[in-house]
Amino acid sequence: MKKHVVILGGGIGGLATAYNLKKLSKDFRVTIVSGRPYFGFTPSYPHLALGWRRFEDISLPLTGLLPRHGIDFVNEDGESIDPEGNRIKTKGGKTLEYDYLVIATGPKLVFGAEGQEKYSASICTAEHAIELNKKLEEFYKNPGPVVVGAIPGVSCFGPAYEFAFMLHHELKKRGIRHKVPIAYITSEPYVGHMGLGGVGPSRRLMEDLMAERSIRWVTNVKITKVEPGKVIYEDMEGHTYEAHAKLSMLMPRFMGPEVVQSAGEKVANPTNKMVVVNKCFQNPTYKNIFGVGVVTAIPPVEQTPIPTGAPKTGMMIEQMALAVAHNIVNDARNNPDRYVPSLSAICIADMGGDAMAFFADPVLPPRSNVLYKKGMLMHYIKSAFEKYFLWKVKHGDMTPWFEEKGLELLLKVHPISLCSDCSGTPGSPC
Repeated sequence: MKKHVVILGGGIGGLATAYNLKKLSKDFRVTIVSGRPYFGFTPSYPHLALGWRRFEDISLPLTGLLPRHGIDFVNEDGESIDPEGNRIKTKGGKTLEYDYLVIATGPKLVFGAEGQEKYSASICTAEHAIELNKKLEEFYKNPGPVVVGAIPGVSCFGPAYEFAFMLHHELKKRGIRHKVPIAYITSEPYVGHMGLGGVGPSRRLMEDLMAERSIRWVTNVKITKVEPGKVIYEDMEGHTYEAHAKLSMLMPRFMGPEVVQSAGEKVANPTNKMVVVNKCFQNPTYKNIFGVGVVTAIPPVEQTPIPTGAPKTGMMIEQMALAVAHNIVNDARNNPDRYVPSLSAICIADMGGDAMAFFADPVLPPRSNVLYKKGMLMHYIKSAFEKYFLWKVKHGDMTPWFEEKGLELLLKVHPISLCSDCSGTPGSPC
């Protein structure tokens, strides 16, 4: 009888794990559980917010797609996990028993500043991006100051940078840039930190890019409150400041959703309720539970005066998914070999006419490889990658693209490596 793998989440991590499992072995029944009926390409949500993409351009319906690749799909949110009984419950009342559980739900968004959810905007989901697009269309008719930034504890800074740069480009096209002061206000100790401790000369590059575009930046502060027409923040000495904002887009921080919390503290980290995993992305207590993606508990790259989290980019998530798929297959076959993902990060920040790309391997310093490139070519590469990635999802093969394109040969970056000992925090070497 085939072993049953239940995957909570139908995003990059969930689909990549499912597709890799089906590619590696025919000995599993795989079920994806997700309340969202579609796969959305998250890196293009800033484009969706600005009206540069339509929702149908960057999404695929899962109901017809997954069964074609031999994967069952339950279009319901997970409600609870019973790690002792090896079962989950869905909000629709279904009970699913599993041999292996992969938690790839993505995060719960926490709007930690008072009034943030009511008076500010977000681009972390397709629904939020579509709502922001509506606000922007009204904003263009009567423009004013804009604040873009991140509250304390944020781990995903790339979309905030992208949105600021892309909005600058859009305002220029519309001939109203001179009417819109833009401020970037962040918990990062400096611009270009990005939760990664900086990548090469990212600080200098980001400062130059913002100066060239007349974007004012304020770093190392806590955004505490959002009111109509203003964003309120504090510095390290507790002094309070106000920034005028006819429109604001502030990144929320992430934490584990309620379904993860239901599994108890041995699965959900007590601090942020993310999934507790070792460096093989396996739960240390319940060996048949794995975590993939943003919902995993990865420690910050470094301590900062105001807390910042470690980002989990698409490249990192693909590496996690590949390692977890191999580890499930080996565990089912009583093979002691375990694999650890490299956790390399690529970030391409689109700026409209051009883009800035950063590559860090590994994410945790000291790094073996740091690359950066700016130019119009990067803008077209990001657009091409969007189409390529959706093609991969549609065709049921999400083998990490860097492996296919030879990055492993060029830079000796291996997506996963064999490891005899899984103990240790995610990102730690074998």
